[in-house]
Amino acid sequence: MSIPPQPPSSPEPYPQPQQYGQPGPYGQQGPYGQPGQPGPYGGPQGWYAAPQQKTNTLAIVAFVMSIVCALPLVPLILGIIALSQIRKKGEKGKGFAVAAIAIHGATIAFYALVVVLGLSGAFDDGPEPKRDTSGQVTSPGSSDVQDIREGDCFNTDDDLAEYGDKEGAQAAFSVRIVPCDQPHEGEAYAVFDLEDGRYPGTEKVTKIAEEKCAGTALTDYVGDDPKLPETLEVYYYHPQSASWTLGDREVTCFLGDTSGSSTGSVRATGS
Repeated sequence: MSIPPQPPSSPEPYPQPQQYGQPGPYGQQGPYGQPGQPGPYGGPQGWYAAPQQKTNTLAIVAFVMSIVCALPLVPLILGIIALSQIRKKGEKGKGFAVAAIAIHGATIAFYALVVVLGLSGAFDDGPEPKRDTSGQVTSPGSSDVQDIREGDCFNTDDDLAEYGDKEGAQAAFSVRIVPCDQPHEGEAYAVFDLEDGRYPGTEKVTKIAEEKCAGTALTDYVGDDPKLPETLEVYYYHPQSASWTLGDREVTCFLGDTSGSSTGSVRATGS
C-alpha cells in the first residue's frame, strides 16, 4: 500500500480585475458609467419606441364603398390593390381590405343569383300575362319589373304609401300584371332606357327619372287637363348600382294608388 502524494500547495490568488466604479443598485455597473449616463458614442443609453404603423387608406375606402355599394366592382378592385400595398409597405388595414373583397364579392354573387333565378322563372308566381296583337293584357300573369310595358296595369308587393318615403329603396323584383279593368295599384305611362356607360350614381339616376317622369311623358299619356284621383302619385322604378352591372338600364314611370287599388285606365284614350 502506498501513501498518496500530498496535494499541491494552493497557488497565489489571481489579482482582481480593476473595477471602474462602485456597484450600482442592480449589481455590477458597466464600464461606461452609471445607467442613463452617456455611452461610448456620446448619446444617452435607453429605449426608444418604434414608429407607429400607418393604416392603408385604400383599404378603408374599399371597406366603406363595399358597405354602401357606391360603384360596382370598384370596392373589389380597391381591396386587391390595398392588399398589395400593405404587403409591400408593411401597413395596417389588411382586415378592412379582406372584408371589402368579401362583402362586395358576396353582393355581386347575390345579384347574379337573383338574375339567374329570375331568368329561370323561380320568382314567378304563375304564368306570364297574355296579350293581344296590340300588346294589351288580356289575362293576368307574373312578370319582372323590367318587362313592364307602357300602358300595363299591375299589382305589387310593395307598399306604395311607404315606398315613396324611402329614397333609393329596393323595389320588388316582380309584379303581377293584370288587365286595367281589374283592380290594380299601378299603371305604367312611360318606359325609357338610360344611356350606357358607367353607373352615373343614384343621385344622378333619380334626377333623370324625376325630370322625365314628371315632364311631358305624363301629359302625353293622361292628356293636358286630366281629372286624376288625388290618391294617384308619380313613382318610378330605376336601376341601382348592382343591377346596372348586370345590364339594367330601364326606368319605368307609373302612377300608383296610395289608397290601395282602383280600376280602369288613366290613359287619355283609355276607358
